[in-house]
Amino acid sequence: GVAGKGTLDGNDVAGVTTVWCCVMTFYRVAVFSYEATLDGKVLLDDEDEGSNANNDSNNNNDEVIQQWLQSQHVSIQFQASHRPPLDRTSASKRRHHVFQMPLASIERVEKTLASSQKSVVGDANAPNGGGYSYNAILPSSSTVSSTMSSTASSAMVSLGSQMKPLLGGMTSGSSTSNLLTNGSSVGGNSAAAGTGTSASTPTGPLGIILHGKDGGRLICFSTSSHSDARRAHEALNTYAFPGRRNLGYLFAFESRRAEVMASNGAPPSPNPGQRTADGGNPIVTAASPTRRRFVHLEEFGRQGIFESRGTGGAEGMSASSPWAPIKNANANYGLCSTYPSVLVGPRSIVGGGTTNDMADGPNGGGHHSQQKQSPNSGENIMILRRCAAFRSENRFPALTWGSRVHGGSIWRSSQPKVGLQGNRSPEDERYLAAIGEDARRANLAADARREGGLGKGTPHAPPAEFLRMMCGRNNESDLVLGEGGGGTSGSYSGCTLKIMDMRPKSAAMGNRTQGYGYENTNNYRGSTINFYGIGNIHAVRDAYQKVNALCLNPNTSDFQWMQLVENTGWPSMIRLILSASWQTAFHVHYNRLPVLIHCSHGWDRTSQVPALAQLLLDPHYRTREGFSTLVEKDFLSFGHPFHTRCGHGEGRNEQGGDEGQLSPIFLQFLDCVFQLVNQFPDYFEFNPRYLLLLSEHVYSCRFGTLLCDSEREREVVAGTRQRTYCIWKYLDSIPELVNPTFDRAASDGAGILLMPLPMLMRNVALWTDRYCMYGAKSTMPCVPPSLRHAYPPIYVAKCPTEQPLILHTVRNSVEGTLQRAMEDVEMWRETALAALQEVKELKKKELQVDGGIVGDDDGDVSKTNEEDTVKDAS
Repeated sequence: GVAGKGTLDGNDVAGVTTVWCCVMTFYRVAVFSYEATLDGKVLLDDEDEGSNANNDSNNNNDEVIQQWLQSQHVSIQFQASHRPPLDRTSASKRRHHVFQMPLASIERVEKTLASSQKSVVGDANAPNGGGYSYNAILPSSSTVSSTMSSTASSAMVSLGSQMKPLLGGMTSGSSTSNLLTNGSSVGGNSAAAGTGTSASTPTGPLGIILHGKDGGRLICFSTSSHSDARRAHEALNTYAFPGRRNLGYLFAFESRRAEVMASNGAPPSPNPGQRTADGGNPIVTAASPTRRRFVHLEEFGRQGIFESRGTGGAEGMSASSPWAPIKNANANYGLCSTYPSVLVGPRSIVGGGTTNDMADGPNGGGHHSQQKQSPNSGENIMILRRCAAFRSENRFPALTWGSRVHGGSIWRSSQPKVGLQGNRSPEDERYLAAIGEDARRANLAADARREGGLGKGTPHAPPAEFLRMMCGRNNESDLVLGEGGGGTSGSYSGCTLKIMDMRPKSAAMGNRTQGYGYENTNNYRGSTINFYGIGNIHAVRDAYQKVNALCLNPNTSDFQWMQLVENTGWPSMIRLILSASWQTAFHVHYNRLPVLIHCSHGWDRTSQVPALAQLLLDPHYRTREGFSTLVEKDFLSFGHPFHTRCGHGEGRNEQGGDEGQLSPIFLQFLDCVFQLVNQFPDYFEFNPRYLLLLSEHVYSCRFGTLLCDSEREREVVAGTRQRTYCIWKYLDSIPELVNPTFDRAASDGAGILLMPLPMLMRNVALWTDRYCMYGAKSTMPCVPPSLRHAYPPIYVAKCPTEQPLILHTVRNSVEGTLQRAMEDVEMWRETALAALQEVKELKKKELQVDGGIVGDDDGDVSKTNEEDTVKDAS
C-alpha cells in the first residue's frame, strides 16, 4: 500500500501536502496523487516548493531510467508508483502515484468503511490470497480534517486544466469525469496505526474496493464523505456492468463512436448503447471496417488443401484434393450458428467443385472439373444437417488444418448425442468414414509420387527407435503404429481416423446420463479413440484462482515455491494441454492420420489443442500475421465464447452474470504459447512481451477483436469490425514486441517444431511475468551496467552481465546451450590430455629412479594408445 505524507511527519517540505483523487473515464478508473500547498496551489513536475536543487543531469538520468522501465513492460501501476523522484537531493523526494484498472476488468465493486479496508487488504486468509493491493490511502476520521478538506477543494480548482497532462493522456475527451477527493493523511503515523474512529462508527469515511477479473488484484481508496462514496459506487456499477444487452457502453464501441456517427452524417448519439425495437444492436455505419486476418478460402488456400495431388499409378487412386469447401450450407449461419460461414469437409461427402467453384482463394483448384456432382447440393446438405443434429450445438466435424502433401489433417467437432441407450447416426458414421478413406487415398497418392518420381513426396518414415525416443514412453503404444515406425499409408492396425477426446473418460461417460457421450469405435469403421484428461472450465477457473492467490499472497513461502505452484494444479493442466497438442501434431506429421478433436461443446479445449498443434506444424502461425490468423480462425470464427468466459460488461453475481461459466480459457492458451516461445524463442517472430500485452487486453474491452461469442455475433449483430478498433493492428505497431533473433527463412525451412515430448513437459515454467504482475514480492529484472551511472530505484538490483534480462522467465536459446556443452567437452578434453602427459612424465621419472633402461617401446605411451585414451576420457 501507499501512505500519503503530510506536513506533520517531518519528511516533507513545510506547507506541502499530498492530495488523492479518483477519476473515472469511459475506459478506466484511476486513483492518483499530487502535491499541493495549504493555500491550494498544485505542484507539478516542473515545480518544487521550497527547493531549487533540480539539475539537468539528474533529469536526464531519470528519463533513462523511466525509458528502461517502460522497455521492460512491467505493469503500468508498477511504473507509475515507482517512478524516480525529480529531485533526489531535496527533502521531499516527491513522486506521483497512479493506480488504474479498466472498467471492464472490474469483477465487483465493494463499498465498506475505510477503517475496515485494512483488515480486508491485509488478511492472508482472504479469498484473494493475502490481498496485496494498490491501496491508495486508508485514513481514519481524524485524518480528514476541515483544513485538509478545504485544501483539497482549493487544489481541485487549481488542478482543472492541468489534469490531462498529469494523467498522461488517460482522460477521454468525450467524457466528463467526476473527481472525488479523499483528503490527505496529515497524521500519517496515526493513519498507519489505525487510530481514530473505530470501524463501527457510521460517520467514518467510506472506502471503495475494486476487485479485478485478471489476476485477482485490488484497488482500494476512501472518500471524505458518504455522498462521494455513494456517487463513486453507483457510477462504477453503472459503467463497469452495463450488461450483455448494452455492450455499446463498453469502451471498445465508445472509442470509435464519433467516427462511426460521422460516417453516417449524423451527430453522435448521447446513448451509444441504445438498441433497436427487437433488442439488437444496429449496424448503421459506413465507417471502414478493420482488416480481417482470417479470410476463409484464402487461409485454406494458403495451406494448400485444395491443391491437386497429381496422378499416381495405383488403380482407383483419386488425383484430386481429398477436401472440398462447404460454401452454401452455413452461409447464413443456419446450419451451425457458432461455426464460420465457410467450412471444409471430405470431398466424397460434400462434393467436388468446378473451376469457378474453387477459384475463390489462392490455390483454389481448377483441377476438379471431372466431378459431376455440384458442390453442396441438396442431398449433401441434408447429410450435413443430420450429422450436425447428432452433435452437441450442431457442431459437426469440420477441418481446421490440412497438409498439402498427404492426408494428415486436424478436424474439430463437439461430442455426439449417444446417451445411455447408445444412439447412432448413419450419416455421422458415414461422414467420419469418408474422412478416413479420403485421407488414405491422399496418402497412397503421396507414396506413388515419391516412389515414381512424379513429384516431391513425403520423406520416408523415421525408424521406430527414433519415434519411441520422441515419445519418451508416453502413450507409446498409441503413437508408434506398426513395427516400422510411422505409417507410410496411414492404415497400420486398420486405423484411418484418430479420435482424440480431450475430457477425462469418467467425465465423458458421465455425460451419457445427459444424452451425450463419446463415439463407439465399433460403429465407426477404421477409427480409434483416446481420452486425454484435460479439466473442464470449472477446474480451470479453480486452478487459476489458486495460482493467482499464491502469487499475490505476501506471506507465501519462497522456500517451498515450486511445490506450492504445483499444488495449485495449474502447471499440470498446462502439461496436459501441451501433451495433447504434441500428440496431435505427431499423428498428423508422422502417422499421416486425420485427427478428430472434441470435448463437450467443442469450443474450449477443442480450440486450445488444435491451435497449439498448428503452431507446431505450420511455421506461418509462428509469425505475428500468422498467429493473429490462427486466433481468429480457431477461437473467434469457430466459436470460442469470449463474452461468456470473460464476462464482458458483467460482474460477479451482478447484472445477471453467471460465474459458473466464467473461465480463463484463452489466458490458459496464451500460457501454453508462452511455454513454446520460452523454450524455443528463435522459432517465433513475436516475443513473450507480445503475449503479455495481449493477455492484459483480454478483459480490458479496449478493442473489439475479442468480444462476443461467435463470428455471427461479431459480423451480423454487433459489427465489431466497423465499430471498434483491432488489437492486432495495435500489437503490430509496437516494434518492441518483435523477436530480433527470428529468422523467417530458417523457420520456414525447419517446417515443423516437434521436440521430444519429455523435453517439452519437463521445462514447463510458471509465467511469472503474468501471474506475479501485481504480486507483493518483486520480480523485476536487473539493471544493466550501462545504467549504473544513473540513480537506480531502490527496488532494482544490479546485474553483472552486460545484456539486460528482458524477461526473467525467458530461457537461453538452444544454440547457446549446445555451444556451452561443446565448450565443456573441449575443456575436459584438454584436461585429459594434460593428465595423460603428467602420467607419462611420472612414469619416465620412476623408471629412471629404478635404474631401468628407458626406451620408446617400454616407457613411452604410443601415439595410437594415447589418442584412444583421450577419446575415451572425452
